[in-house]
Amino acid sequence: MATFQDFVKLAKISMQDKTSHKRMNEILRIMHQYHVLAGLTPERAVEVLQALGPTYVKIGQLASNRSDLLPKEYCDAFEKLRDDADPMPFATVVEQIDKAYGASWHTVFASIDPNPLGAASIAQVHKAVLLDGTVVAVKVRRPGVAESMAEDIMLMKHLIATGELVSNSHRDILLSLEGFVEEIERTTANEVNFTIELNNLVRFHKEMETEEGVTSPVPYPAYSTDSVLVMEFVQGIEISDTAKLREQGVDVEALARRVCQSYVTQVLDNGFFHADPHPGNILVRKGEVVWIDLGMVGSLTASERMLVGKVFTAVATNSAYLLMQALTGLVHVVGPVDHGALLDDLARLLSEYSTAEMKDINVGIVLTEVVELLRSQNMVVTSSVTMLARGFVTIEGVIAQVAPSISVIEIVSKHVIAQQGSPKNIAQRMVDLAIAGTESAEALAKLPTQLSNTLEMIDRGQIKVNGDVDVSSRVLATVYASVGRLSLALLSAGLFLGSSILCTTSMQPQFLGVPLLGVLGYLGAFVLGVYTIVRIMASRHRLLNNEEPR
Repeated sequence: MATFQDFVKLAKISMQDKTSHKRMNEILRIMHQYHVLAGLTPERAVEVLQALGPTYVKIGQLASNRSDLLPKEYCDAFEKLRDDADPMPFATVVEQIDKAYGASWHTVFASIDPNPLGAASIAQVHKAVLLDGTVVAVKVRRPGVAESMAEDIMLMKHLIATGELVSNSHRDILLSLEGFVEEIERTTANEVNFTIELNNLVRFHKEMETEEGVTSPVPYPAYSTDSVLVMEFVQGIEISDTAKLREQGVDVEALARRVCQSYVTQVLDNGFFHADPHPGNILVRKGEVVWIDLGMVGSLTASERMLVGKVFTAVATNSAYLLMQALTGLVHVVGPVDHGALLDDLARLLSEYSTAEMKDINVGIVLTEVVELLRSQNMVVTSSVTMLARGFVTIEGVIAQVAPSISVIEIVSKHVIAQQGSPKNIAQRMVDLAIAGTESAEALAKLPTQLSNTLEMIDRGQIKVNGDVDVSSRVLATVYASVGRLSLALLSAGLFLGSSILCTTSMQPQFLGVPLLGVLGYLGAFVLGVYTIVRIMASRHRLLNNEEPR
């Protein structure tokens, strides 16, 4: 049955939803136009997603990384959705720039190349020159895309809320879909607001300064708004174009190792990582790696970085208990959890990889499987961990394409070991150990007083202690039988003693000179005694032969 909370949720969404009916009709029309019910080839599926609009293009982009769920031919086809979009007319681009600045684009740029560098579902990028002669890239948001994506997400929420109200039989699936829609909403909200991407660029570029041979575009905050982003123009070769890289004398294997090391550093050292590291977002400029398109990033707190490091250590060392310890700090519990079953499932998962060579272990796939396993135990990981798992799936795909011999898990393991042995990490562990020791000493000092106070409260009746002992039915049956036989034996002995006393009297009536009541008492005592002995002997026989008691 639906809960009151389900009714309230659906009512709230219905009040906010003003466009779902119209949008649903549009979606049905497009599905009918492409004959979706008759089946879809990968190419036709791409066309359908493009026709449905930017929200569904984004879903296709995310799905392209899920080769564990979709056939490879669909994942390969969905890769085209990253950049393969119809470009906006240049007049529309100029109109959007003028609207963002509240003035003519000529007040900022000396020129803008009318041919786009790239066109995606959310924005389009053009090469431009600032008034001072600096060559830059200008990213312009498509008109109406924010409103369109908000409508699609509201429709999805409405459908899920309706499903939860109508039926509880597929609650787990609906919760998973709800989490997916929330992730889509979060990522699209960040991508359509270029102010967020600008801040990401500023932070990312600053943190890349300490890495040799790795950088990101220089941002220009003075010329950027929430719909127009101005950054350094980067001209390079996609990392997946290994033939062209080799022509320029680039050591492709060393390059792939540097990219992988950079990504691990982003995750474990900086706690701020590129969440969409596909080949188009990793360029090589004169041997230097340039990370571009920071619209989608993940962020980890210091404690989350530590726990993620433990996860990697557990995977590399095949420690199920360490893995469970680390994971419990990265989840939100939404229902009952069977920790014993969880530990068994994690041990079983790790055992599948224990016989494999380290270079054959795919970190992204392992993390994805762990996320699904936790979900089955009513544990939902934080959004940052979900993005991390997807990011590792993507980066491992890139490394496998560029230099298949490189093991990502090996690089991660070495980084974790080096990180644990660093002076900063050792100092932090010493501080943690000192704090834990101080807390333990304080607790030990308080223990006698706490124990004394507890005993005194029990003595006063202020605390009641209840005990619950679980005794099997066979034990209870044996006790009851023993007590019954003991009672019969005592009754027989009592009759015998009482009859003996009566026989010393002259009570009437008598039988052969003995009081009749005493004779009857002896008889009763004899019968009870014989019956008790027989029952005891029968019980002993059943015990020796391991028979069920009767």
